Amino acid sequence: MSAATAKQRRSFSQQTLESRHDGPLGEVLARALSAGGESGYELTHVFHPYPGRFHPALPRTVLRAVAEPGLAVLDPFMGGGTVLVEGMLQGLHMTGNDLNPVALLVARERTRPRTTQQAERVNAEAGRIAGAVAALRRDKQAPRVELPHLEWLRPQYQPHLLAELLQWRRLIDQVRDTTVRETLRAVFSSGVVKFSNRGSDTRSDVAPPRYRKGSASQFFRNKAEQLTAAQVALKNALPAEWRHPHLYEEDARLLPSFGWEAFDHVLTSPPYPGTYDYYDHHRLRMAWLGLAGESFHSGEIGARRESERTHPLDGLQDSLDAMGRVLKSRGSLYVVIGDWIDDGRAVSAAEAMRDVAQGKGWHVGSWASARREVYSRIERDAFARSGKWEHLLQFVRG
Repeated sequence: MSAATAKQRRSFSQQTLESRHDGPLGEVLARALSAGGESGYELTHVFHPYPGRFHPALPRTVLRAVAEPGLAVLDPFMGGGTVLVEGMLQGLHMTGNDLNPVALLVARERTRPRTTQQAERVNAEAGRIAGAVAALRRDKQAPRVELPHLEWLRPQYQPHLLAELLQWRRLIDQVRDTTVRETLRAVFSSGVVKFSNRGSDTRSDVAPPRYRKGSASQFFRNKAEQLTAAQVALKNALPAEWRHPHLYEEDARLLPSFGWEAFDHVLTSPPYPGTYDYYDHHRLRMAWLGLAGESFHSGEIGARRESERTHPLDGLQDSLDAMGRVLKSRGSLYVVIGDWIDDGRAVSAAEAMRDVAQGKGWHVGSWASARREVYSRIERDAFARSGKWEHLLQFVRG
């Protein structure tokens, strides 16, 4: 085993306080786990908030080391599509899956290359809608929108911001061009939490924002311009031989659309047990956009709300079965997962994953671990002795 220290910063200001690694690919995995920082979110990676994502340098580093152009790679917990974008840029045949319908919405836009002319059409529609919303506001015309969850949404917003969002929602639905309408729905999704009374994606405390009338329209116009510019840059950065990723909205414990040995590698970051409630994070977006979230709510793996009733790794055990089925016999499974707290006690994610994977016929080929900062009192108490670590594990069979 070798050890090293690193002072680089990575996604969400998490500092690497110490790193360890072992195995033939251990050094590569350690470099991937400690890569990145506050900068480095280029191209479409900058679009749309998504809690828990890792830095693009992580999949970039791993894929460059283990996957040749043309190989098939799956991310069964794709989130916003970070792995997919990096794979596209390397000429890999990427497939992404997530039970969260918002993930599909975001990943579709992050992986959508556009020409300049196509970008101009999106921005023209955004400008037209912004002008129409301003005219309706001047004429004091109340929005006439029928949404199934409107009564639940109403107290989540200041009245003038709610009215502006309702007008945008209605006018986006009237856009005839399907791809333009899809992109504007994703742009709309990127702002609905920002303009709500909610503190942030991961905070449910009430913090009414102070935005003037017209602020939401300006935000959506700017966001459309930023996204489409990034999509044009993505198109220009792609290799000559590339394929658009296939995107699915399926339960990762089943992966019913995929046959045996369909993929050369799997690279993914499943939900860290007991850490997030992604359904709650994205509930506003699903309500606004009419996205069905029932399957996601019942099938979310590792949700914090379920941590007292189920074993943290229950869902991951089934997912390992599914990934074993769709992965080629000589392929590798790369998993990013972090330590968690169970009933006030620190749990080593690396040890827990090793135990579960061994029972499914996997063993660790290489691994790397990076010690992270802790912030809350609960974390400081739980991880006082062991430290809090994040792990990148390569599993192989045989």
